[in-house]
Amino acid sequence: MKNYQLYTVEDFIRDEDFQHWVQGRSSQELFWLTFVQQHPEKQAAIRQAEQFIRAASVAPERISEAEVRREVERFIETAGAFSLPPVPVSEQAADGEGRVMARLGWRWGMAAAASLVAVLAVGWYFYAGKSAPPAASLAAVPDRQLVETTNDTDHPLRIVLTDSSEVLLSPKSRIRYPSVFAEQAREVYLTGEGVFSVKRQARPFLVYTGEMVTRVLGTRFVVRAFALDRKISVQVLSGKVSVYKHKPEQTPATKEVSGLILTANQAAIFEKSDGHLTKTLVANPALVETSSRTVDFVYDEVPLPTILRELESSYQIPIQFDEQSFAACNVTAALTSESLYQKLDLLCKSVSASYEITDGQIVISGRGCK
Repeated sequence: MKNYQLYTVEDFIRDEDFQHWVQGRSSQELFWLTFVQQHPEKQAAIRQAEQFIRAASVAPERISEAEVRREVERFIETAGAFSLPPVPVSEQAADGEGRVMARLGWRWGMAAAASLVAVLAVGWYFYAGKSAPPAASLAAVPDRQLVETTNDTDHPLRIVLTDSSEVLLSPKSRIRYPSVFAEQAREVYLTGEGVFSVKRQARPFLVYTGEMVTRVLGTRFVVRAFALDRKISVQVLSGKVSVYKHKPEQTPATKEVSGLILTANQAAIFEKSDGHLTKTLVANPALVETSSRTVDFVYDEVPLPTILRELESSYQIPIQFDEQSFAACNVTAALTSESLYQKLDLLCKSVSASYEITDGQIVISGRGCK
């Protein structure tokens, strides 16, 4: 029985069971999640070992044929241009023939070395080219090394990035990210689904999913972008994100982009077929924790506008209605266990009104009360 309580960073790195868990190939997911929770003093060591194992899986960087050719030509030119310092006349007279032979031998050696470098470089290039992943799998990824993690299990896989942000990677999903984030932005590439909990920093956090980009500073959200799905969706659990279509000329430092701003309980849907991006609400809006008082949603002859404003504040979803028309509508109801949509259904029925979701907001319409 392994005593993980005594493990150091090096012990975790060498442990095959721990390696399999980090790589998403372990059948002991519950054990490791429980161990991390029960032993907070080991969290630092586990995180360092996890980052080391993920960084070790970085794919080798591919060098283009043009780059190899330039380096070889530069080496040969340098070798050809190099010359030994002039030999004093007295020395030339003493051993001229031997020194000339030494010069010729040195040049022949340099030429042979240059040829050897050229052969090795070209041979390495073709070997690397055959072993490198297909170009299609690296589409839209900058020319730098990325850590790649694929979740081949049937349960979510927790990933801690170097900035302490966390990703809960769903089954059959893949994420790629640099082992160390760049100074100007934190960029990751997702295929499938992931729940992101991003640490707030000055540099933005960007999630690339095909043609769509999700940009945040610090928040919690869900991105779903499976290859076979006709849509890409982003759901905000807390905070605020911007979602927009990716264009090649845009960079992480771009100040203005044309897209949508999402807040808690709002979602964005990107249609792959026509590139249309729309804002809506999540399927089941949740209460947003605030520092204000807890609302029990129990009302006794309370004006409808007051109730709607409490719902708006509790769920952080804009609710549009004609306040003057509904000012005289008093409602008595206990809405403690219903979902937001069920609450709205009951309230609208009580005053002969209706509601619809438009652009991530709730719009209530009706004749009101006299």
